[in-house]
This record gives sequence, C-alpha cells and structure tokens, in this order.
Amino acid sequence: MRNWIAAIVMSLVALPGIALGAGGGKLPMHMQVDYSKEALRDGAQTFADSCMGCHSAKYYRYKNLVSHLGMTKSEVEDGLGYGTISVNDHMMSAMTQEQAAGWFGAAAPDLSLVTRVRGSDWVYSYLLAFYQDDTATGWNNGVFPQVSMPNVLYHMTEDAPAYYDGVHMKDGHAAYPEVPEKLDTKVQNLVSFLTYVGDPSVLARQSMGPWVLLFLVVLGVLTFLVKKEYWRDIH
Repeated sequence: MRNWIAAIVMSLVALPGIALGAGGGKLPMHMQVDYSKEALRDGAQTFADSCMGCHSAKYYRYKNLVSHLGMTKSEVEDGLGYGTISVNDHMMSAMTQEQAAGWFGAAAPDLSLVTRVRGSDWVYSYLLAFYQDDTATGWNNGVFPQVSMPNVLYHMTEDAPAYYDGVHMKDGHAAYPEVPEKLDTKVQNLVSFLTYVGDPSVLARQSMGPWVLLFLVVLGVLTFLVKKEYWRDIH
C-alpha cells in the first residue's frame, strides 16, 4: 500500500516537469502577472498589433474589453480593430488556418488558453527566447526549438533589436542578455493580457476578495457572540 502511495505522489510531482519539457527547452524566467487595467489594455494593444496577424483568441469577445477594462467602444473598434471589427465579435485573426499552414508550415494555434496550458512563465520565457538561426523564418527559439513562428517582437521597442541580437545558444540552452526595461514591460503586459484572456473572471474574483474576507470577519464575530451567549445560559 505504501509503495502505491509513494508512486502516486512521485508521479504528481513529476507532472510539472513533464509539461515544461514538452516545449523542448529550459524555463529560465519568471514574471509577476499584472492585472491592472493599464497593463491589460497595453497587452491588448500589443496582441492586436503583433499577434493577431496569425493568432486568434476565439473564446474571448472584444466587448469584455469594455465591461472589464473600461475601454470605450470606439477605442476597441477603431483603436484595436482599425474599423474592421465589431465590439461584439470574437478576437479572430484575418489569416485562415490554411494560409498559415501554407506560409509557415503549420497552422497558428489559438491563444485563448495558452497560459492555462503552458503557464505564464513559459509564454514569457518563450517570447524572450528568439535568436537568429538558419531556418525558414530566420529565427529559432531556445524554449521551443524549431518553432515555425517568426520573431514579431524584434521591432516592438527601440531596445528590442539589441536584446534579440544578443540571445544565443550555449550548451544546448539559450543564453540571455539582460532584458531591457521597455521590452520587458511590453512582453509582461502581453503575457498578463493572455493570462487574463484565459480566465476573465479573475478580475471579478480579485475585486470580490476583500468583501469575502470582511464577511468572514463579521460572521466570525457574530458566531463568537452567539456562542458566548449560548454557553452563559448553560453554565
């Protein structure tokens, strides 16, 4: 019986390592997800400008940007969609799966749940792990080797080219220079937005949390007073 329990525990402990290993590389970086509206809005803009040429977030509607992040209908339809979308649409790429497969050799995955499957740290590390290589796109990745995705973040900020030019492979793993502040902020905001897209209810839970704690405190005080009054009659 003990051997069975030990085997089950060891298999559960090993699962995270197996999941990370499925990406084909090392997980070297950590980030703190920022759920502030400012960060999520910036991440949404980056996703629309740099990711939606190929990727969709088909389980997420633009209207959540209005109700959750306080953006206006005009900011969403004109600022993010450049007049081509409605606020009631899902976040769908204009590129079809067939076009993606023909141009890049593989259909671009939907990113609605990417952080729930891979984890925010994995996506953050992946976006900062591109290095130039002799591939069809001219880029490879230290976290996901031989990925078909080109480095769309190379010109995201003025300090991005120098950073990505400094990433190289060493002993089978990507060696990274220090991440510039502007690029790091942009990437973290993008990953924070994707994390929010994978679980939009997180904002409501966070805002509800203090009220739940207050309710438990009040309930605890009332319970103590009731208990005190009840036992006073007994004794």
